[in-house]
Amino acid sequence: MSLFASDLEPAPDDSTSKPSASNPPDESPLDSACGSISPESSSCLGPRCAALILDWLRRHAAGAAAAELELPSVPRWPRAADPAALQGVAVKPPHDAAVNGGRQAWLFSPRGYREEAAVLADADELDAAFDHLDYAVFRRFTNTLTRAERIRLDNSIDNALFKIERFLTKRAPDDPSSDPSWKRFEAIRAEVIHRRNEVEQLRIQARRAEEKLARLANLTPEAFEEFVAEVFECLGFQTRAVGGADDQGVDLVLERQGLRAIVQCKYRGKGVVGSPEVQKLLGAVHRTGSHKGYFVTTSTFTLAAERLAADQPLELIDGPRLTELIRQALGPGATREPEPPWF
Repeated sequence: MSLFASDLEPAPDDSTSKPSASNPPDESPLDSACGSISPESSSCLGPRCAALILDWLRRHAAGAAAAELELPSVPRWPRAADPAALQGVAVKPPHDAAVNGGRQAWLFSPRGYREEAAVLADADELDAAFDHLDYAVFRRFTNTLTRAERIRLDNSIDNALFKIERFLTKRAPDDPSSDPSWKRFEAIRAEVIHRRNEVEQLRIQARRAEEKLARLANLTPEAFEEFVAEVFECLGFQTRAVGGADDQGVDLVLERQGLRAIVQCKYRGKGVVGSPEVQKLLGAVHRTGSHKGYFVTTSTFTLAAERLAADQPLELIDGPRLTELIRQALGPGATREPEPPWF
């Protein structure tokens, strides 16, 4: 025997599902079938009533979730295939918008600088070109680069300057300097010129230093000692030559502000200076009661010699460092205050 009363009732007619005055369109089937059901009711309408209740709960839950979400409306652009829809539309969709069946989302993606482009298209590309130029200038004159990287960055900087100047000139042909971006362009161009002049000056100084070092290689040992004494005198030291057969590893004595140092000059065209010779100078420093010792050579020092001098009152001056010392003492902007301090 069935437990549900609906099993004994005839199936409902299809006409009952159509809208009528007693069953308006806005009223759900659950409202019409189960509106009179109360907790106190002892009867049940059977499986059909349960299905209606579940359907009603699903629809109301979906409606509540949609109301809480309240998604913003997505701009709708006319389809390109419909020419009539494009009439009167003055704006074009963003070039980087996500297209899906004619619907496009406004995704922010700034237009980057295109180095291969011959011209700048608009103000967005102008801003991107300025950003690219700032970074290229910083990288070119700050980082350590290979020759190929320097050439590539120089070309990139020149191309960006050309395109920016051309864009600003076309935007304000009568007076480009009136453009707000012109001052920024002039500042960057002036910085590029200044940095390139500095690099050229460093190249000239390096070339002169190499020439001075080459001339030092042609000096006699005695002339080399005299030249080193002259350099220290230009730096504000009082010098006294020792020399002789019994010099005990001391060629010059330096005095300045009550402090004393000794100098060992080693003229050597080839080979390197090792730790035994540096150890000999260290012994002379302790023996003479000097504050510091300088070992000057046209050659270089071994790693063992440099490690020995690192923890001792010794200063090792090889060929490149001697060239820098010559520039500091005799070159443009020469100073009588050596850097770093010698005592």
